[in-house]
Amino acid sequence: MSMISKAASLTRWSRLAGVAITLAALGVAASAAQAQSFEELRKNGKIVIGIQGENPPWGFVDGSNQSVGFDADVGNLLGKKIGVPVVFERVAVANRIPSLMTGKVDALIAVMGMYPDRAKVVQFTKPYSAIDITLIAKPETAIKSPADLKGMRIAVARASAQDKAVTAAAPEATIQRFDDDSTAIQAFLAGQVDALGANNTYNLSISKVAPTAQFEVKLDFNRQYNGISVRPGQKQYVEELNAFIDEIKANGELDKIYERWLGQKVPEFPASLPDIPFVVN
Repeated sequence: MSMISKAASLTRWSRLAGVAITLAALGVAASAAQAQSFEELRKNGKIVIGIQGENPPWGFVDGSNQSVGFDADVGNLLGKKIGVPVVFERVAVANRIPSLMTGKVDALIAVMGMYPDRAKVVQFTKPYSAIDITLIAKPETAIKSPADLKGMRIAVARASAQDKAVTAAAPEATIQRFDDDSTAIQAFLAGQVDALGANNTYNLSISKVAPTAQFEVKLDFNRQYNGISVRPGQKQYVEELNAFIDEIKANGELDKIYERWLGQKVPEFPASLPDIPFVVN
């Protein structure tokens, strides 16, 4: 976090906050103001979950056009817990929050990094996963500190944690923003940029499309914790979701998902994060 200034962190997320708050104030989605609970979802007969569609191993589409991945497994467990079918709504990084705030989805399980500015817009649960935000480049690209990024072309997924980190660390770089992770990765592999704002699971995505590609982590920015995201004010719903997360941690189901998709055990999650409430008061 030392590379990310408070001033820079207000740029993109404050803009998102303004958009989402304006939508809510205008009443774009009346459902956004209504309380929600597992029981109401049972009455609706389904839960609609926003999930990424092109970001392995978190959320992507298999050969049968089904949503699969880490977040899909968590979403399917949630549907099983509630006792309703899961409908996955595929979202891009940039339209995750609007999809939630306009009532298009009941929850986001879509690698939603828990940051204070986002917490002003959506309500987070406690963390259920974590990733490390990094910058990668070819081995021969000389990058030892953020100062070396001056004048470089860097690809990022628009409105992502990588976008935030690179924007803060490299004000004199040319940042090329793409609609999702996969197109940012393609730009990097095609040599359109010098470096790529990434996370520690990008190697899995790259290995699928370019197994012989050579790259290495040049900078580590921060560890990002991800929470399930819902609309503000849904007290009972958040309590039930937190209980669900506690349950899949305790019974080993989250460990199985971690092993399947990331090849590791569940990391330690913080009991609290500054300015990011896990409950509705």
